[in-house]
Amino acid sequence: MLGGLVVIAIAYWFYRSAEARGLPNFHWAFAGVLSFYIPNFIWALAVAKPWVASLHEAHATTTAGLINHSSVLVGLICAVLVHRFFLLNAPKPQ
Repeated sequence: MLGGLVVIAIAYWFYRSAEARGLPNFHWAFAGVLSFYIPNFIWALAVAKPWVASLHEAHATTTAGLINHSSVLVGLICAVLVHRFFLLNAPKPQ
């Protein structure tokens, strides 16, 4: 649920930023969604899932819940970096 809300906000943010710069806005909105979801899935499968499995054995449910949401934070950070270093530095069309 939280990840879905965050990715909608990211898509809108990329769309509006690209529109203001005269860039293809749907392409950049899609790039924003990908810049969130790819790191999100990699982190969730490679790091968070094994870590949560070890915490469930120790009955640390609160910590496990926070780690489950860490993939949203990783995806958000990556999307912000893509926005900063790629979208804002993209050359304007002629």
